[in-house]
Amino acid sequence: MLIDKKTAMAVRCPWCGSVSINSVNPFEVPMGEGLTVECMCGQELFTLKKRKSGGYQLKISCIACDYEHIYKIGYRELWKTDLFILNCHYTNMEVCFLGSNAQVKEAIDRYEREMEEVIRELGIEEFLEDDDLWSESFTRFLDSVEKVNYNKDLGKNIVDLIVKGPKHSK
Repeated sequence: MLIDKKTAMAVRCPWCGSVSINSVNPFEVPMGEGLTVECMCGQELFTLKKRKSGGYQLKISCIACDYEHIYKIGYRELWKTDLFILNCHYTNMEVCFLGSNAQVKEAIDRYEREMEEVIRELGIEEFLEDDDLWSESFTRFLDSVEKVNYNKDLGKNIVDLIVKGPKHSK
């Protein structure tokens, strides 16, 4: 009997901006160094390791704040959840999507639409058409996100200053 426990993992590359969806299964994650996945541009996106105490450790190069984040993830969240989203510790932006391939693709589509909406609200929608201007604008947007937190639960136009330190993982 063949057991298929694959999880789709989607992360946006902080260097080239492309979204990479990778399929990972529990039998591919070795103890020790773990499994490191690179973007098509050659930069490291994430490393997934088994923890001696159980569960997994995921290290992500974050597009939202330019830092690496380490998340402690349980077996259930990684292999048995339809969709599990990890946020940047500093900006609360969604930076990693885990789960079934269909759910992850749907979450990425939603994420892309929300980012385009935010950019339109900022009045820089003309940059969406030009790749060079888009890249520069997106980089500037992410720089500003470090200083403010766009809180979509409270409405599209509400921006809260980040006055607390970073959120820590479990």
